Amino acid sequence: MDCLIGYIGLSSSIKVSDSGLYLNTLPNINVASVNKIADEDQQDYVQVMSDIESRSINRLRTQFIIELNKCFRVSKRDIAECLICENKDLLAVALQYLMGAELMIERITSSRINKYTTIDKITAQRSRIEFEEQFYSELHVAVIGIDIKNSDCFEDNLPDHNRFITFEETTP
Repeated sequence: MDCLIGYIGLSSSIKVSDSGLYLNTLPNINVASVNKIADEDQQDYVQVMSDIESRSINRLRTQFIIELNKCFRVSKRDIAECLICENKDLLAVALQYLMGAELMIERITSSRINKYTTIDKITAQRSRIEFEEQFYSELHVAVIGIDIKNSDCFEDNLPDHNRFITFEETTP
């Protein structure tokens, strides 16, 4: 899904992202710490971000299909990808939090962690959990906001509604 590549940036001081959202605006994330995570294969923050972005996009697609199928029956991957690209503005914040969670996973499993220059693993684990919770919340709201009837992703064959639709709305 090329439409999401580069959509969320690391920092506005490096490159302007199309969405206007950046990972370094999330708690416990900064460019220096991302650069320090890089191993010998990744070399620097650019490759770390590429790996995180790739995993996040794949995971977003899977979770999007699961969430979408709570409302509609959509089983074709190409239709789901079309809907994601068509509604990437709605999904941007969810993707930002998912990339934050993936970055924390990278940080937790990195062999290059130095306790004096990066956050500790417990803080990273807490941040990952918080980012994932926020991701699922944002994804749920984004999927509800998708206008299936006016989508160009279907060739005059709108998907069937699932018989049982349940939404759990909570206010923090």
